[in-house]
Amino acid sequence: MLYYFLKYYVRFTLLLFCKRITIHHKKAFQLDGPLLVGANHPNSFFDAILVGTYMRVPVHFMTRSDVFRFKAVRFILSRLQMIPVYRIRDGKDKLSLNEQSFREARKSLRKGHHVLIFVEGFCNYQTTLQPLKKGGARILDQSWLEHLPVKMLPLWIRYNSFHDFGKEVDLIPGTSFGIEAMPDNIDAGNRLLEINRQTSTQLLQLSQTPSPKNKSTGSAILAPFAFLGFLLNAPFYFLFAPATRNFFRKTVHYDSVLFSLLSLFYPLWMMLCYGLAAMIGGVWYGVAALFLVPLTARAYVLWK
Repeated sequence: MLYYFLKYYVRFTLLLFCKRITIHHKKAFQLDGPLLVGANHPNSFFDAILVGTYMRVPVHFMTRSDVFRFKAVRFILSRLQMIPVYRIRDGKDKLSLNEQSFREARKSLRKGHHVLIFVEGFCNYQTTLQPLKKGGARILDQSWLEHLPVKMLPLWIRYNSFHDFGKEVDLIPGTSFGIEAMPDNIDAGNRLLEINRQTSTQLLQLSQTPSPKNKSTGSAILAPFAFLGFLLNAPFYFLFAPATRNFFRKTVHYDSVLFSLLSLFYPLWMMLCYGLAAMIGGVWYGVAALFLVPLTARAYVLWK
């Protein structure tokens, strides 16, 4: 229930944070059945937010294990369908726990759900593809050994900026492939290499896909609404942006943390605006404020 509520609420807040989110080849985001989504990882957990929000089928997320350290956090993350992945930096003794995580991923795939894994194995503000790790290939191969009809869907995620507000995003899926794409009589070790070869080949091609040309949004018409949107929303934005910048600007988490804070507290801001407007002019002024605050915020993002 929490997952589905956040999925549709985040679609709303993304409209206030991003100027443009383009899903190329939208049919890929509507695919049914078990699917392993192998994506690049340029922008921390903002990448996972985007994929989980726009994929039609429920998505489970392979997530770095260190965020599961605290019991209360672990409980919430599990409700958000996150599965821990252990890396060498977490300690060699922890790597064996990945077998349990991979089983959990296959369990989700067996239900017909999707699993997202960042195939480069780490996050950085990179705009080019990095060498692929074998975690995704192992999940896919083990699924095939259990006779699960799982396919790999390469996905390229691109941002015009990792720090600017009102960013533009491209989600560019490739062509899914399954066990039928593997050469005959290939052994297990080479099958992992072949999975990564096909995935990386597609990702490299997808990275060259051009972004759509910016369409005119009628700047003169939007200007007064954008100005009002700035006045109504700037105090809220500047409650969080400076502190987030000070603590996270030099990390890959800046975008993700800022978006999460703004999304989490925006309903409180809307209710505060409702209360102030209702005190000044009555209930209908408050209702008008509930609509004007987000609508003019969207106008500002488009105009910016």
